[in-house]
Amino acid sequence: MKKLFFLFSVLLSVHSFAGIQIISDLDDTIKITNSGSEVDGAINAAFTSYTFTGIPEFFEAADYYTNELHILSASPGILRAKILSTLKKNQIQITSLILKNPLKGQSKIDYKVAQMRKLIEKSTDDFILIGDDVGQDPEAYEKISQMFPGRVLRSYIHMIKGRPVPATVIKYWTSFDLFMQEFLARRMSTSWVQKASEMIVQETKMKMVFPDFAVCPTDASLWQWQTETIFIAEAQEAIQKIVTYCKVRSSSI
Repeated sequence: MKKLFFLFSVLLSVHSFAGIQIISDLDDTIKITNSGSEVDGAINAAFTSYTFTGIPEFFEAADYYTNELHILSASPGILRAKILSTLKKNQIQITSLILKNPLKGQSKIDYKVAQMRKLIEKSTDDFILIGDDVGQDPEAYEKISQMFPGRVLRSYIHMIKGRPVPATVIKYWTSFDLFMQEFLARRMSTSWVQKASEMIVQETKMKMVFPDFAVCPTDASLWQWQTETIFIAEAQEAIQKIVTYCKVRSSSI
């Protein structure tokens, strides 16, 4: 009887996490690119492989409860080899890499919406979307959510510019925010959240969390919600590290 109960519990657990795919942007979501700058963005896209602290680990953790990971970028196909090399170097395993054909003359938002629509229409899975506020990811994600009600579980937007974004998306500033949000959604394990906190607290190069071109919040209240969870100690330590760094950076400008 105990064996049957255990088997049922395992099957129920697997079923509850089945049927989820992630669609993620690349530049300034996974990779530190500064895509808002024409010159720096082009150089970094072609020659660097740096990712934001904790982001590769986030995808590793999410792999336990998602089926597929699609990277959807407006970068041209000529960068495919470089992008694949960057993902491999950072141990990010993907299902597909979708890049823009510049000859089609499609706007970035139309391109992203069209590609997301293809992925959603050919699947019965639900989706998690991850992007940033440099381009039009927030608006594209809001549009696709309206097109497929109930199919988009979460839309996460990395705040690089700190610009206004639709209320339908969830803002995040660090990978720890993503881990915490997914934990509250009952998908992420506690051990991964603890590891995520450690990565932020132990980071010696905070520019890997907040590059010079990204907003660096000095308002601790942005993360007050994290201290109202079981991870109050981890959250307080991470928040203190972030706010202290951002205040120092702000005073030196």
